[in-house]
Amino acid sequence: MQDTAAAAKERRPSIAERLLSPESGLRMFSIALLGAYCVVPLLVYLVVLPEAVFLQLALITAVGVFAMWVGGQLPLADARLVSHEHWLNIDWRTFVGLSWVLFTAFVVITFATAPSIPIISAFQGVAAQALGQERGEFLKGRSGPGLALLYISAFMVNTIVPYSVVIAYAARSRVRHFLAAGFFLFSISFMVKSLFLNLALPLLAFFAIRRQLGGAKALVGVGVCVLLLAGASYLALGSEGTAGVGEAVVAAEVLSAAFAPSDPIQYLLWRALAVPIFTATDTLIVHATYFDARPLWGATSTFLASLLGFERINLERFVFEYQFGGWNEIANSNTMFLLDGYVNFGWIGVVLFGLFCGQVFRWFAVSRDVGFRALWPLFAFVLFNAPLIGLLLGSGFLYMLAHALSIRMRGVPRDVP
Repeated sequence: MQDTAAAAKERRPSIAERLLSPESGLRMFSIALLGAYCVVPLLVYLVVLPEAVFLQLALITAVGVFAMWVGGQLPLADARLVSHEHWLNIDWRTFVGLSWVLFTAFVVITFATAPSIPIISAFQGVAAQALGQERGEFLKGRSGPGLALLYISAFMVNTIVPYSVVIAYAARSRVRHFLAAGFFLFSISFMVKSLFLNLALPLLAFFAIRRQLGGAKALVGVGVCVLLLAGASYLALGSEGTAGVGEAVVAAEVLSAAFAPSDPIQYLLWRALAVPIFTATDTLIVHATYFDARPLWGATSTFLASLLGFERINLERFVFEYQFGGWNEIANSNTMFLLDGYVNFGWIGVVLFGLFCGQVFRWFAVSRDVGFRALWPLFAFVLFNAPLIGLLLGSGFLYMLAHALSIRMRGVPRDVP
């Protein structure tokens, strides 16, 4: 087994291993941002819809990506991340065991108190609208003490549990496959279509780091992810479908919430390629129309609004209302992290958020903690469609950054970049 691992280290890395390595993280994420939020909006402006908001989005993205590259060059925490001194050493079994005891307790309580299980309803042929309501009520619709489950879920499934599973794989734990299967079953239980990627992406990155992700394995991994997304989308569409969609599709219609995909594949493509763009432009329109384009100074964050004494502004729900014509207490329209900086702090926010995220990608590259390093594609995936403040405070990444700086998993081989 050790000879196999050594041979994997010695051979030339595959394309998939190079793309998924933490050293490539900043470059890959920058390309994705520029493509989706700069190049495409510019093309839309020039060819389809000559509206200034597309130029504004492209400029915000270009400035933010430049700031990320500057942040990625600053060696602010390199010594701390690679140092063998001043670390809190924790046996990996203790960390993984405690994480899964807490996660199991959370799952049991959540299922015991849920009004329905969305995956069961989906197989029973429940209509798409009712199924969507069930998905929202499973966690987002909780009230009172039950609301704590929503925050515990975000913290556990976005960082702690994926990190613990990667650590189990790095230590070659006998239960590593069972832990991965357990997370997968939970992720599909309430029909959040992309939740399984919270573990799939770090595991793919882990195998890339360990040089165990050749071309064939990478294709199989990506294929399985696409099939799972398509299957979840098919179930999420429910028994109603989207009959009546015309054969001719106008580009301007695709770039709006009014577009109705006719099948799961079209839904996936629309959701991945069009929704991020028009949600970003809609956010800028709502910010200008509802709030006079003035900085909101952190009021979009529950934590910062409470800390600073501001009234909480749920911008994501204002955007949803703008897109779909009605307020919904469990529905949000999130957009990428640079717009979070822009609407809260103006152009200074774009620059500061870009600098910070560039530095975080540098941490992923220089750290020797394989579990932390493997989280980079998940961090990028969430940033692509979510605000930075919420990601740090609500999804556990602020903890993971502190973890990377102060804790060492005893018994797990460390990676040397």
